[in-house]
Amino acid sequence: MLRGQHALVAGGALIQAASVTKLYRLHSTNQTLALPTRANFASFRQFRSLAIRAGTAEPKQASQAAGVGSFKTVRVHYLNPSASVEGWHLRIWGPSCPQETEDKGPLQPTGQDDDGCYWDVQLIPDHNKVVLNHWLGLEVEKGGEPSAGGGMTEIMNNTSQLWMVAGKNEVAATRPTVAAWAGTLSESAAHWVASDLIAWRAPNAFQDSQSVQYALHWSASASLSITGSGLEGADGKLTLEPAGKKLPKQLRQKFPFLDGCMLFKLPSEAQSQVGDLVQMQLAIFAQKSPGQPLAATGIQMQGVLDEGFYYDGPLGASEGGGGTHFGLWAPTAQSVELLFFDGPEGAPAESQPMSKGPAGSWTFQAPTSWLWQYYKYRIRVYCPWTQKIELVEATDPYAKCCAADGRLSQVVTMDAEEMQPAGWSEHHHPPRMTPTDISIYELHIRDFSCWDESVPAELRGKYLAFAEQASQGVRHLKELQAAGLTHVHLLPAYDYGSVPERHEDQKRVEVKLSQYPADSEEQQAAVLAIADQDAFNWGYDPVHFSAPEGSYATDPDGPARVREFRAMVKALHGLGLRVVLDVVYNHTFAAGPSSIHSVLDKVVPGYYHRRTESGEICNSTCCNNTATEHAMCERLVIDDIVHWAKQYKIDGYRFDIMGHLMVSTMKKIQDALAALTPEKDGVDGAGLYIYGEAWDFGEVACNQRGRNACQLNIGGMGLGSFNDRMRDSIMGGSPFATPKYQGLITGLSTQPNWFTQGEMNASAQAGLAAEYADLTRLSMAGNLKEYELETASGKRIKGQELLYGNLPAGYTEQPSEHVAYTSCHDGEILFDQVMMKSADDVSLEERCLTHSLAQACVLFSQGIAFLHAGDELLRSKSLDRDGYNSGDWFNRLDYSGQTNNFGVGLPVATKNRESWPLKQPLLANPSLKPSPELIAACKQRFLVLLRMRYSSPLFRLPSSAAIQNQLSFLNTGPKQVPGVIVMRLQSSDAVNSSTDGIHDPNLREIFVVINSRSTEFQLRLPSGCGNLQLHPLQAASQSSDRSLRGCNITADNAVISARTAAVFVEPR
Repeated sequence: MLRGQHALVAGGALIQAASVTKLYRLHSTNQTLALPTRANFASFRQFRSLAIRAGTAEPKQASQAAGVGSFKTVRVHYLNPSASVEGWHLRIWGPSCPQETEDKGPLQPTGQDDDGCYWDVQLIPDHNKVVLNHWLGLEVEKGGEPSAGGGMTEIMNNTSQLWMVAGKNEVAATRPTVAAWAGTLSESAAHWVASDLIAWRAPNAFQDSQSVQYALHWSASASLSITGSGLEGADGKLTLEPAGKKLPKQLRQKFPFLDGCMLFKLPSEAQSQVGDLVQMQLAIFAQKSPGQPLAATGIQMQGVLDEGFYYDGPLGASEGGGGTHFGLWAPTAQSVELLFFDGPEGAPAESQPMSKGPAGSWTFQAPTSWLWQYYKYRIRVYCPWTQKIELVEATDPYAKCCAADGRLSQVVTMDAEEMQPAGWSEHHHPPRMTPTDISIYELHIRDFSCWDESVPAELRGKYLAFAEQASQGVRHLKELQAAGLTHVHLLPAYDYGSVPERHEDQKRVEVKLSQYPADSEEQQAAVLAIADQDAFNWGYDPVHFSAPEGSYATDPDGPARVREFRAMVKALHGLGLRVVLDVVYNHTFAAGPSSIHSVLDKVVPGYYHRRTESGEICNSTCCNNTATEHAMCERLVIDDIVHWAKQYKIDGYRFDIMGHLMVSTMKKIQDALAALTPEKDGVDGAGLYIYGEAWDFGEVACNQRGRNACQLNIGGMGLGSFNDRMRDSIMGGSPFATPKYQGLITGLSTQPNWFTQGEMNASAQAGLAAEYADLTRLSMAGNLKEYELETASGKRIKGQELLYGNLPAGYTEQPSEHVAYTSCHDGEILFDQVMMKSADDVSLEERCLTHSLAQACVLFSQGIAFLHAGDELLRSKSLDRDGYNSGDWFNRLDYSGQTNNFGVGLPVATKNRESWPLKQPLLANPSLKPSPELIAACKQRFLVLLRMRYSSPLFRLPSSAAIQNQLSFLNTGPKQVPGVIVMRLQSSDAVNSSTDGIHDPNLREIFVVINSRSTEFQLRLPSGCGNLQLHPLQAASQSSDRSLRGCNITADNAVISARTAAVFVEPR
């Protein structure tokens, strides 16, 4: 069935409906019914009559057709003993609702009983049913606000009564017990936000009642339970006094999502017991009178823990007191033991109780002889996920070194000889550079050498491969650095949980995958069969933030992972390249009391992760979102960032899903790094560059949890963010849309593919292409808020006034905040995008030129140029849209240039099966697989583009003022030629002026022309141009690069070949 279509299948007939949303399989028949919500029932009503006319409903007798027959009546009870009948209404809809009843609107209660109110609802006669049983939508509301129900309910033929409960979606055919409807302790919908205040969005059915009593209950043994008599099993309770619904300003800023909750004041005796209470099971309980419970819920404690238990002492295992000091922050723990192990495996050799210290800390002092021993903690703690007191074993959140698979932490000292490669103590960071001079090469550590036969077998896929000076990969990095590349961004290299770290535990594909056809399913089936046990994963699954990943070390147990990571950094620095670490502080790989990969949530359950208002862990990032807005989680992140800078001499950080961290946290990170100096710390922290994914989505979107570090919030902070406006306008669509959508350089309006032609007429294509051109121009100008440009409409507006969907397109205040990119590890990489978006009649050589155009747009943009490893070699992942777990086979990176990995089988079904029909013909076409000669040509073209970026400071303007004054565009407005971007850069004549702009000592001005058309483009040069010529680097390449042979310039005109980026310069 096509996406977006819905149907009723009854008696073998299929009838399509326009807007029905959910499919249910009726348990007693083979019929499938698409069930409506109240909002879409109008469509369902039409479709029910269609079913009857189609003969799929039960036939009627003549009298029945005339409306003769009895209506079925059902009594609907609303369990809400604290509220009166007044103001409550019942909305009904659905296939069993008589049309005249629905048209009346919300129903007044029929009567009232001890439970609350009830309605007697008439259904259509049984003989008019379309399917076996009745289906009815039910929702109780007051003043337009729903209180119960909201969905469809199946009403069996023998059902005469239904029950709905305040605050619940479920509808029951038997009266719920008091325990079943008075609440659940599996939720934690109340929030202890300060020592004297609890917030709870109690069900609106009774929150305004004056007769309701509220109390805080606690149990040290987690024995609380709801029964018909109320909340039982408590060790004690205290009465809570309602305190309105307005949070104090400071708390409203910290917990904006709790605005409007009922507030409860704690008595002074509770405030004096906070240290004990946070170690127990807690619940808030509401009742009308004894024996009449109304609601109960567990309590989240993040606020009170932040207020009263912030700890600034040493955490983890550190030198001090003449030995090793162990510190663990666990304020909710009832007891903590330290377990010591003689080796990386086996049973503990010793157990020591830890002492309870200030602010929720637990400490132990060990002798110096315990250096290099392994350890973990045994913690007795209440767990909200199980509602039990759990005895868990957890590794150290601050572990700096681990046993294999992170099963144990290790006592280490970072200055020990065992932890350092030769020359490390004398090794220094490369000097600070201007941020806009940065270009970044995104690289996976295993990809770098896994397939490189010039690397010793035991070092392939390892940290030490970067020190193999004669290897193909290192030689390639030298070439890139010589052309201007400045930074290597390493995908996650902290200790992550998705790969077995011991070589002997890693599974391998045993069959020869190259024997199968280019479009076969066999390769992906073999890869998926071992995907969770092989050596490959991107690594966005953090377990220990402060320890290097062990699978990249020659020995995953102990110091080798630290020493060899440092050797890798030192080797890259030796090549003249700076190192960026990909950090993932927005989620953890695991949570809960059971997984060996759960660390933070074992130590302080429910604290380190961001939770919904009712208490579940948020998972918008993929899984187990962390709550870095909580004070001790924020401290962990800041401590970790400083640790990597000081101990590993990292030069920058790429923050995964940075938008899920708060602006205040990112500012503290910047301040902590800026405080690091070469004299004191061995690092110039202010020179470290920070950038990330500043997307705004999930539970933090629109500042729901505070001011988050999204694109629209971080302008002016100096943080870089990836520019999705550029990516989508140049390539087309988005990572979440069909890959057939075209963009500015992939053929929209100029050479549309079959999909584009089916979606839009020529006029619509031209209009969208013009919008994309505006977005591309703004992006190439640094995506600045204040940059002024002429749009396709002819209006001159600022970047923040140009729209990207319904958002401002421009969001940066300085070019250093702009990360220009079209391809990264996420989604289909550049070559694969071009393959899928190009029209069928575009040749492979032409597609490769399009590929280079995308790189040119990035490299000639103001800001930071971001490049994915292998894009310069036409790298393919065989059209895989999400290769995070697709093994070495689909992620192959061949620095020999003999293959680009296109056509090595259909990509893995887990992420690509729906698009196999689109991808299979492309993979099967041998004419689309690049030859080594074509790969080499693309690489050389890329190196020329990179060298040109660094040939003039005008490509790397450092300020918004310089861009506004020295960068402009031609071919704009309503009469522009589609598919062409013309950028003009003019040098300041003042050599040392801080106000007149940037001076290029060699060039007066530069024209960059991006011609994505399938034909050549002639540019009429503006008057006043000097003696322009093709850039010397491109002129030197004309004999080898056929795309440049047609490029030439006269006094009045410049000619640019099809699908070519040409640069014309005026020398001084």
